[in-house]
Amino acid sequence: MTGEFTAFERAALLLVRWFVALWVRPAVLPDDVRDRLGGGRPVVYVLEKRSVVDLAVLEYACRERRLPSPIATSRPGVPPVPAVVFLERRAGLFGLRTDRRLPEALRAVAQAAATDPARAADVVPVSLFWGRAPGRERSWFRLMVAEGWDIGGRFRKLISLLVNGRNLLLLFGEALPLQGAPSETIGIAPGPRRLWRQLRVQLRNQRAATIGPDLSHRRTIVAQVLRTRAVREAVRADMRAKEINRRDALEVARDYAYEIAANYSHPFIVFMSGVLGRLWNRLYDGIELANFSSLQSVAEGSEIVYVPCHRSHMDYLLMSYVVYHKGYVAPHIAAGINLNLPVVGSLLRRGGAFFLRRSFGGNATYAAVFTRYLGLMMARGHPIEYFIEGGRSRTGRLMQPKLGMLSMTVRSYVRDPKRPVVFVPVYFGYERIVEARTYVSELSGRPKEKESVLGMLRVLPALRSRFGKVYVSFGEPLALDPIIERHVPGWSRASVITEEKPPWLTPLARELAHEIMTRINAAACVTPINLIGLALLATPRQSMGEADLARQLELYASLLRQAPYAPHVWVTGADGQSMIRYGEALGILQRRPHPLGDIVRMSEDRAILTSYYRNNVLHLLLMPSLLACAFLNNASASRADLHRLAWRIYPYVADEYFLRWSEAELPGVVDELLEDLLNHGLLTASEDRSQWQRPAAESIESVQLSVLARATVPIVERFYLAISLLMKAGSPRRRSSGSASSPRSACPCSMS
Repeated sequence: MTGEFTAFERAALLLVRWFVALWVRPAVLPDDVRDRLGGGRPVVYVLEKRSVVDLAVLEYACRERRLPSPIATSRPGVPPVPAVVFLERRAGLFGLRTDRRLPEALRAVAQAAATDPARAADVVPVSLFWGRAPGRERSWFRLMVAEGWDIGGRFRKLISLLVNGRNLLLLFGEALPLQGAPSETIGIAPGPRRLWRQLRVQLRNQRAATIGPDLSHRRTIVAQVLRTRAVREAVRADMRAKEINRRDALEVARDYAYEIAANYSHPFIVFMSGVLGRLWNRLYDGIELANFSSLQSVAEGSEIVYVPCHRSHMDYLLMSYVVYHKGYVAPHIAAGINLNLPVVGSLLRRGGAFFLRRSFGGNATYAAVFTRYLGLMMARGHPIEYFIEGGRSRTGRLMQPKLGMLSMTVRSYVRDPKRPVVFVPVYFGYERIVEARTYVSELSGRPKEKESVLGMLRVLPALRSRFGKVYVSFGEPLALDPIIERHVPGWSRASVITEEKPPWLTPLARELAHEIMTRINAAACVTPINLIGLALLATPRQSMGEADLARQLELYASLLRQAPYAPHVWVTGADGQSMIRYGEALGILQRRPHPLGDIVRMSEDRAILTSYYRNNVLHLLLMPSLLACAFLNNASASRADLHRLAWRIYPYVADEYFLRWSEAELPGVVDELLEDLLNHGLLTASEDRSQWQRPAAESIESVQLSVLARATVPIVERFYLAISLLMKAGSPRRRSSGSASSPRSACPCSMS
């Protein structure tokens, strides 16, 4: 359907279609677009900009995937209905003006649906992003004609076709089904103006999700922050407290804003995508992505807040790289002011980093500027990323979360609830971590080195080493609205809460933080290195016979598969021997020949480093291991005793390791885990499951059960010591009354 084009453009379309078929190879999302549009209804495609090139590319993609053509011809005797509609058109003598009025073609589509139900179509918005195909290399020249928010000209489109023809993303949006009669309640009414607004919103959301929202120049954003009421009030308070004039007080606030604000550059992001791709190929054997469908399930138009665990400085780069290469915009990242180094800080700002101080120190003006900047970014729809642990974990376990950024996010949202906020937990798993030796030094008492350019340069020689694979796993998204509704009865997005620190804020932030950490742990990836650490670090000399180690590794993997900790947990499919060979290839394991079979071991320094990777996934086997502990000194145990043991210790380990089950769910979890141990031959049970026994002492299964138990013996011993000291000291009230201690205060490993 080419009625909207001039005679010259129709002639050009034939030539462009021929060239597109030869040269252009677009990446098309979603993958199941054919299934979505294969229902037999007519299809009307909607493009944002009137362009012969875009239409030719769309026609080529539809032809390759056997979709309805956007250049369809009408049937004889039937009034023509456009198969493609352009929302924006060039106007004026030289085409210098953009006409964004309701297109007449869209009126024709709506009118056809109203008069003839057989011609009611599915209206499908389609976005083309030149220079934005996920996973392809870029160059600086391609950046000059990459997609942005400006409408662009014919010459630029032609150059983009030549340069980015194989670096193109074609994104089909959700179809808007037109109904045949206004009285229908399903779908949308055929009113063209309403349809027009919906299409504009959906195309705008597609563009924002792919290349980021239309961010004005940094100066404009800073000016908007300084004009907010909270910042103006803080400036006036500064004037009174410091006895300075308004200009000086405003200059202080402006300096804070520039210290904080990112200087996001989409061309820089595109360029760094290629640079980081080469860096990952040099450092890692691959980047494994798990549960990306969790991110895809977030409703379009939501404000996404990525909340990853923090293992390494690589986390910042990996997060942006992964989401960008999957077709999403790279997030704005909250970074500590310690990373605002010369040159480095400027580059990080262009990549989306905004900086914050470790402590606001009672500085009301700084707090007001930062909170309003965060709120402005959220209101404009740019995804945010921050690490609620506050710093990198030195032990491999999740740290207790800090509530500052979460509280500011909630306050910014309830003050201006434009977009529903959804938190996306992200798990990072490294088989070797770049900063591992630095972490060991710091845990040994050496003070943490301050970040510097020189310190970063000293790390470069270490990058020649092999670091295995890195795993990025997306957890179950967490919507903020339901949590607010629980803490603030009657709240809705129509409400606006301007109170600076309402009484419900801290309990809400605490619940939110704990749930995020729990969902991060529930998205863990179990690698061969994690399992090797779990097995060998539970032995006295960090060594086992090769056959025994292979069996133990396969046992752990099987336990996690047959009774999975959570649906999002990923477990390696390698067998035991393959895991051992992989550990040797990474230099983690050493082999010592022996007449009865080779001994596989770790050196002392490797054992210390491997404890980090063991701690990444220890929570997954924590409950099976604690149940196994009951059989270290007992040949048998009753079901009631095992439930009592779990009931006593679970609240302590659940809080420290962010376990996912509530205490009400615990009995069912214990029974399921006991059945899993039974299925693997590690326990036997009476017919009614009331009594459980360990295997014969000389059996292989008995050894496996003992190694499994010893993974958590240090945890049990630590809790035993702490509880013993508390019981011995007691409280003044208990000592004076002579009351007995609570059953839960008793030794957690006691069976009596």
